Amino acid sequence: MCPDKGDKNGSPGDDLSPDLPPDSGSAKGKARKLPQVLTCMAAALGTLSSGAVNGWSAGTLTSLDADPDITMGTAETAWVASIISVGSLAGSVVAGRVMDKLGRRTTLLAMAPVLLLGWLTMALAPNIAGVLTGRAICGVATAFLFSTGPVYCSEIPEARMRGRLGSVPSLFITFGVVLSYLAGACFSWRVSCYVCCVPVVLMFVAMLFAPETPYWLLLKGRREDAEKVLRRLRGPEYNFDVEIEEMEKKMTSVGKKMEYRELWRPRTRRPFLISLFMMTLQQVSGGNVLMMYTGTIFMSAGVENHSLATVYTGIVQIVFTVLCVLLVDRLGRRPFIVLSTSVMGLATIMLGVYYFMNDVVGLPWPSWVPLVTVLVAVSGYCLGCRTLPWLLSAELFNTTIRSTANSASLFYNRLLNLAVIQVFPFFAEAAGSHTVFFVHGSLSLICAGLSLLLVPETKGKSLEQIQEYFESQAAKKSAHKAEKSSPNGEAAGAGQGNKAFQDV
Repeated sequence: MCPDKGDKNGSPGDDLSPDLPPDSGSAKGKARKLPQVLTCMAAALGTLSSGAVNGWSAGTLTSLDADPDITMGTAETAWVASIISVGSLAGSVVAGRVMDKLGRRTTLLAMAPVLLLGWLTMALAPNIAGVLTGRAICGVATAFLFSTGPVYCSEIPEARMRGRLGSVPSLFITFGVVLSYLAGACFSWRVSCYVCCVPVVLMFVAMLFAPETPYWLLLKGRREDAEKVLRRLRGPEYNFDVEIEEMEKKMTSVGKKMEYRELWRPRTRRPFLISLFMMTLQQVSGGNVLMMYTGTIFMSAGVENHSLATVYTGIVQIVFTVLCVLLVDRLGRRPFIVLSTSVMGLATIMLGVYYFMNDVVGLPWPSWVPLVTVLVAVSGYCLGCRTLPWLLSAELFNTTIRSTANSASLFYNRLLNLAVIQVFPFFAEAAGSHTVFFVHGSLSLICAGLSLLLVPETKGKSLEQIQEYFESQAAKKSAHKAEKSSPNGEAAGAGQGNKAFQDV
C-alpha cells in the first residue's frame, strides 16, 4: 500500500481508494443484506431516543416558559439545552472501558433503562430542578449510546455496506430530533417526554434478538461465536474465512490489550487528530445551535407560527440526512464534508446578515428570509456535519483502541457542545445574534477548506485496510526521519525503517 503519488509521506487528505486493493469480500460468496440492515437499525433505535434528547429543548422551551410551575430565565434556558452535555461528559469518561468489558450489545441493553429513567424524571418533574436532573441522566445515557451505536454499526456490516449502515445511527439521531419537534408541537412538554421515551423501549426489545459484533468476540478469543455471528449476518453461503482471518491478523499485529498511550502512537495519532478535527467541525459550524434553539431563533427572528416552522426544519433534516446516508458509499466521505460545511457557512452568515439588517441597520427584511436561511443551513449540516464525524471516528481506528478512541472523541465533542450551547444565549444578548451567526458561519467556511487537506477518503475499504494504511504511513514517516538523521546513509536508514515498522 503506497501513499498518494503527490505526497512522499502521504498527507492526511490522501484518497485511500487508489492506495488500497479492492475489499476481499468481492471474492467471497455474496452476503445477505437484510440481516445486517435490521441489526444496525435495532442498535440505532437507541440513538433515535438520544436524538430526541438533543432536539427536545428546541420544541419545548416555549412550553416550559409558559408553565407556571417552571421558572425560566436566560440561565435556565441555557442549562435546559446544555446540561445533557454535562451528563455526556461524565458518561464518556468510562463508556469506552465499559464497551470493551461488557461488549457493544450488552452496553446498549444496559443503557436503555437509564435513558428511560431520565425521560420519566423529566416528565414527572415538579420544578426546573427536576427537569435538569432528568436531562442530566439522559445525557449520561446518550454518552454510551452515541459512542457504542456507531462502533456497533461499523463492526457489524461488510465493507461495501459500512458507509451506509455506519451512518444509520446518525440518521436515527435525525429521526429522534424530528420526533421531539413533533412531540413539542403537538403536546405539552410533559407528554412529549413520554412520547420520546418510546424508541428506547423498542431498542431494548430489538437488541435482545441482535448478536454481539464479531470484532468484539474475536477480541475476547471467542472465534467460534464470531463465526456463528458472521454466518447469521452474512448468510450460510457466504465464505467468511478470509474476513475472519483478516480480523485476527490485524488484532495480532496491534495487540488485544488496550492502553491509552496507544492514542498518541504514530499509527493512531493521525486518525485521532482527524477524529478530533471532525468533532470540532461539527460543533463550531453552529448546526447544534440551530438544532437546540430552533423555536427560540424563529421567535426572535419574527417567523410566524414558530412551532410549524420547527417541524419544517425537522422534515428538511430527514430528507438531507437520508440523502447523505444513501450516497456516502458512492460519492465518498470527503466531498460530503466539504459541501456540508460550505453550505452551512454561507447560510449561517446570511442569517447573521438578516439579524444585522433588522437589529442594527433598522431595515426589516421579510420574515420568510430567516426561515429559508435556517432550512438551507440545516440541510447543509445534515449533508455531512451531523453524520460523518461519527462514522469516521468509528472506522479510522484499530479494533483494540476503537471504543476508547470513540469515547475520547465523544468526550471532546460533548465538551465543545457544552461550551457552544451554554454560551449562545448569553453571547446573543451581549453581542447580538448577528455576531453569533457571523462567527459560526466564518468558522464553518474555514473548516470546509481544512477538510480538503485533513479528511481521508475511506469509502469501500474494510476496517483492516484503513488501519493498514495509517500503519504503513506512520512506518514510512518514521523510516524517512531515521534515514535523514542517520550518518550511515541509506543502508542505515533502511535498517531504521524496518525497526520503525516493527515499533509501529
